[in-house]
Amino acid sequence: MATIKDKYAFVGIGLTKQGSLPDLTVDQLAVQAGLRALEDAGIKKADVGGYIFQQGIGGGPSAGAVRDIGIACQFALELQSGGATAVAAVCCAIGAMEAGICEAVMLLHATSASSMGVLVGAGGEGASTEGAYGWYSPAAMVAAMARRYMAVYGITERHLGMVATTLRENANKRPDAVMYGKKLTMEDYMKSRYIAEPLRARDCCLVNDGAVALIITTAERAKSLRRPPVYVMGYGLDHSQREASRTQQAIYQFDGPVTDKAKESAFGMAGIQPKDIDVAEFYDAFTISVPTQISSYGFCKKGEEGGFLEEGNIRLDGKLPCNTSGTEQSWSYLQGFSHLTEGIRQMRGEGGECQIRDAETCLVSGFGATGIGVSASCAILRR
Repeated sequence: MATIKDKYAFVGIGLTKQGSLPDLTVDQLAVQAGLRALEDAGIKKADVGGYIFQQGIGGGPSAGAVRDIGIACQFALELQSGGATAVAAVCCAIGAMEAGICEAVMLLHATSASSMGVLVGAGGEGASTEGAYGWYSPAAMVAAMARRYMAVYGITERHLGMVATTLRENANKRPDAVMYGKKLTMEDYMKSRYIAEPLRARDCCLVNDGAVALIITTAERAKSLRRPPVYVMGYGLDHSQREASRTQQAIYQFDGPVTDKAKESAFGMAGIQPKDIDVAEFYDAFTISVPTQISSYGFCKKGEEGGFLEEGNIRLDGKLPCNTSGTEQSWSYLQGFSHLTEGIRQMRGEGGECQIRDAETCLVSGFGATGIGVSASCAILRR
């Protein structure tokens, strides 16, 4: 297997404020993030040859944002694979650099969903097979998947509450988090209303405004830049359709996320095992996604997720600290860029009160619906 291990590194992060930002358009947020990433890296605009962006929920940023950022890139791509897009963008950026097209790429995500009043997960008007199963929205679909997985493997609503409260505790330590200062107890969680049983309001991700830009370049180029590089050890992609296509009913018999190929590729390139991971940033549009990925990526066996949570393993002082900023549940919803950003910050030692001491490796995952199944993505970073 050809490998890109340690050949490329993240060197810049540009973050806007996260939350409700009605005075800024989504393009203005994108430009602000892009300029901040350039400044953070200490790299010239002329040296960034690629631009890959993902539109947030509700639309934006436009392709024109790259003009206002001012990078004279050789190529610009718009990708959309939901929460799997951030790591997919890493794959595309590295592919372009491997091909010799450029030596640095900006990855960007921006959204104004909150200010636009986007009703995330609103049901569609068209008839569909999914609708016949009651899957009128992402929350309804995931609720059905969660109910089966919980029934088969013994996860309870309190286990989901452990995810929600742990991630909120992390966000309460991060001043830039949307939910900073807003505590969530288990009692609060259990009293929150159901959206689609067994998922409660506190099992669902945030809806907010915000943007982030990340700059990735060659390891050689990174040596001369301002920030300590964060190296990409490996990455991988997978797609649920690969499994669902074996039987028409597979999608309705959810047995955990399909991540085998993503895991094999990422760990194979990196040359390490799950036991070597110091911190994990799992995609968490819904709380059920965290325990199911803990097992699918090999940190415990199926059926052991509840005990894994009960032992406090995902907490900051646990065996596998997870989602250290609060990510989509409590920090900010930037789809898979929430996790990639926090993974880079952890490897740069910029996690504040949530910094995992002596952490050297980080797993970042993504998950996203594409219309023909669910894409999964995984990257392994190191400091």
